[in-house]
Amino acid sequence: MKGIGKALLPALITSILAGNALAQDDCVELEGAPPGLYATTDEGRTFLIKDGKTVELGPGESGFADEGEVKCIKKPPEFLDWPCATQAAQSRMFNTYTMDEIESGNQLKEIVQRYFDVPEVLVPIPNWIDGEYNAVFSYNDLIQFASPEYWYIPNPDIPLLSGKRPKSLLVSLYVGTNQVVVDSNMIDALRKELGSNDIPVTLVFNDSNTVPVSYFGANVSIEEISKAFNERGIKLAEVPMWWQGDYQLRSTIDEFEKFFDIPALDEISADKQATLKADLEAHGFTRKSIIVSIFAGSGAMAVDQPDRIRVAASMGIKAIPTTFNFVEEDVLVARCGPGTPVGSGAVSGSTTPEGGATVPPGAPVVPPPTEPEPPPPASPS
Repeated sequence: MKGIGKALLPALITSILAGNALAQDDCVELEGAPPGLYATTDEGRTFLIKDGKTVELGPGESGFADEGEVKCIKKPPEFLDWPCATQAAQSRMFNTYTMDEIESGNQLKEIVQRYFDVPEVLVPIPNWIDGEYNAVFSYNDLIQFASPEYWYIPNPDIPLLSGKRPKSLLVSLYVGTNQVVVDSNMIDALRKELGSNDIPVTLVFNDSNTVPVSYFGANVSIEEISKAFNERGIKLAEVPMWWQGDYQLRSTIDEFEKFFDIPALDEISADKQATLKADLEAHGFTRKSIIVSIFAGSGAMAVDQPDRIRVAASMGIKAIPTTFNFVEEDVLVARCGPGTPVGSGAVSGSTTPEGGATVPPGAPVVPPPTEPEPPPPASPS
């Protein structure tokens, strides 16, 4: 059965509205909590529009609108943060600590150990997209965690450090698989850009059921990702900047047609075909990857921009950059911080099958292999 076919995300809304958006310097203090519409943004962008005036809200920012005006506000009322104060949010979240509580000389090693052993996560959580970071670490401290693993792929058609990509290194940690994944796309580029071996680092602590896309191997498909989420509750780590072309895998038109209602080319108006073709010729998927949303419980999936997929295929684009969005039962409190999602079990590093395998819920756990005995010392001749 095919999934939901409606589009979820407006294409390139930022480019349409950016000219009228107010700068965040125009944010004001709001006295009390007057009646009106309040909005906050966790990721991406939110736009409040009234009488031709637009307020653009980035991650962590808030806005207010009433009959008279629309504006961004410096500090939202306390009631907007109500989900994080609930028992559901508190029981979901991992324990926390600050940099001041780190006791060892090797700070990065202690951060990793505390996450894997307790688990505990470092706070406050920086807003990476706005240039914030946890701390500065040396290249030598970081390179000890280097590996071929990855959780996203930057679009190769644009320079890596172009646009609004921050000049700090992401290090993604996975408590379910006991993995530390340094952003190998960025580490050497940042080292060269900064002209230093001291690199600002933003640590990403993932939920216990989250894995990097490399966990599934090189030829992972939409079907594998869907099965892993629906049957085992495993989800992929988020890409840093889908709106700048970052993606998790490339999907074929055959895969999209298998799960979604992708219109035939003659069902798309000539004008829209021409517009999409011109944009694809000029920008490809550098401004945004295709987004597939998977909904927990129902097994349903939805894809945005099906017309764009069809036109891309008609132009001979065989592999389309694809990003996944996972909608879980506790999506409202998930923004409060990393933890174990409601109704989801953790991924075990020692009992997880090799990438690509799917294990039904309740399947017996395979014990980890024992360490081989060291060979006996050679007898003197």
